[in-house]
Amino acid sequence: MKFPKGSIVKHRSGDIKGNVMNTFESQTGTVSYFVSWEDGSSSLHKEDELHWANIDVAIRIKNFYEK
Repeated sequence: MKFPKGSIVKHRSGDIKGNVMNTFESQTGTVSYFVSWEDGSSSLHKEDELHWANIDVAIRIKNFYEK
C-alpha cells in the first residue's frame, strides 16, 4: 500500500488534488483507493492511477530498538 488513509494525491491525468478516504486490497494484491476530490466529487482508483500531490510523503520511521 503506497498511500495511507489521509494522504493528499493527484490523478495522473490532471492537477486536481484529493484526499484518500479509504483503501481496498483484493486477494490478488491489487490496491484501490477511494478518493474525495477538492471539487466535491469522489471516486475509486487503482494505485497506478495516482501519485503524491505534495512533497510531504509519509515515512515510517523504525524505532531503534525494534527487531
